[in-house]
Amino acid sequence: MNDFRFESFSTDYGFDGLSLDNNQSLGPYIPDTQECLSCGVCVGSCPTYRIRPEENYGPRGRIRLLEKAVRKGEALDMNEQAALASCTLCQACETLCPSKMAFAELYRQALEGDHFKPSKSLLVSWILALAMGGETTRRRLNHSIRIYQRSGLPRLFALLAKLPFLKSIQPLLVLLPTPHDPQPIVGFAQTRVDPPLREVILFTGCIASLFDTRTHNATTTLLSRIGCDVTVVENQTCCGAAYAHNGEMSQAKVCLEQNLTAFTNSSTVIYNSSGCGAFLNDYPALMGCWEKIPDEIPSFLDVLDYLDQSDLFHELQFNPLQTQVVVHEPCSQRNALKNQTLAYRLLAKIPGLKITSLTDNQICCGAGGTKMVTQPELANPMRDEKVAALTLGGADILVTTNLTCALHLASGARDAGFKGQVMHPVQLLAQQLID
Repeated sequence: MNDFRFESFSTDYGFDGLSLDNNQSLGPYIPDTQECLSCGVCVGSCPTYRIRPEENYGPRGRIRLLEKAVRKGEALDMNEQAALASCTLCQACETLCPSKMAFAELYRQALEGDHFKPSKSLLVSWILALAMGGETTRRRLNHSIRIYQRSGLPRLFALLAKLPFLKSIQPLLVLLPTPHDPQPIVGFAQTRVDPPLREVILFTGCIASLFDTRTHNATTTLLSRIGCDVTVVENQTCCGAAYAHNGEMSQAKVCLEQNLTAFTNSSTVIYNSSGCGAFLNDYPALMGCWEKIPDEIPSFLDVLDYLDQSDLFHELQFNPLQTQVVVHEPCSQRNALKNQTLAYRLLAKIPGLKITSLTDNQICCGAGGTKMVTQPELANPMRDEKVAALTLGGADILVTTNLTCALHLASGARDAGFKGQVMHPVQLLAQQLID
């Protein structure tokens, strides 16, 4: 097993331990802080500020709090901690920022320090532990969820939702896919192309291994048709993003270590959830210093990118489907990976589809990794704006490339009476693929 040691970030921006002048104590430096605070271009794009228009719930206020906590080393009070922790890390502010302030990187570095410690959600920690508990644990949990959904308990729990215990777990219960009917994940698929063009590893993650197995199998189906032998390695784990959102950076780094060990000697790892992909692609920045550098660090590639770059994919034929599809663009796809146009381009391969964008795709839906569970009072109003646009548009299918967004939006859509499906683009492509 590789021996990993994390010490510091090796980036060209962010907190570098320099002071601005001799009158300031040594401390991390935020570049162009005053310019950022005086600009304001980003404020209208901030999803939490739109719901709660207070300065500390927008990017400018949060930069001030980061400066206070990390550069000046001053403690944040309870309200300031809550405001900073409420950020969904959508990075919309970065996209608009004229000075290209690397907010997400600064925020992540703040999590490494001593003065910003978001309250850890025990509920999130519990579900992550179950999701990563191995195949036997996942099988038992899936069985328990099916029994729960068929028992009538969801309706009873909804009626009793004001009871303290049920109130605390209700944000999680409402996210459960309905009905919950996961497929076994295909562990290996051999391509029809002879000889195979490439061997790839499919990244399955944690929550997706419970709630998004159909997307995994659809990914495998498509990859195997374009020349890939696809393998799911057993000892992979959560990408770490959920732990980072939950304020557990040390555990996020444990996930990083375990994954890079699991992917030893693998050159290509394919992911299908944009939130996971954004975090996987941040691994080099998170690694810091290595006691022993692995012989090979794999390339982490978005399945949509991989399909789009394949000549064989563009030769595939798909059955027509006369229906309206609305595309949700997750913030991780739009602002981090910056490849939000791919879903439209690939889905256009299906004859008959009417493809439109979800209104205000540039605004976060509120899922924010774990924020839909830890701060539903902010996340749900953000989501409800999206759902209102969805139901008014008369769509039959909503597609999105990020699982937590899908769970969050599907929950709101069910409540609003939406009768259509919420799925990943690769599910629709695999469904219509001509064998």
